[in-house]
Amino acid sequence: MKTTAEKLTIITRTLPEPLLEELLDFAEFLKRKNERESVAPRGNFARHLHKRFEGIEIEDLPIPPRTTTRTPPDFRSS
Repeated sequence: MKTTAEKLTIITRTLPEPLLEELLDFAEFLKRKNERESVAPRGNFARHLHKRFEGIEIEDLPIPPRTTTRTPPDFRSS
């Protein structure tokens, strides 16, 4: 009897490249999902936060346009 990994290997030999890319994308999604679910809820918060944002580069984050602040209304009685 073949293992699941062996069955996947046999199937992937017959798939065209676009479907292999889709299969790889799905496998990576499942791996990330499994890693997230295995994080202990009472673990080190800083480590968890670092892992959550791993791979995000500060240079890739959009900087919103700066808006001018308005002058607050004057509520003092004249």
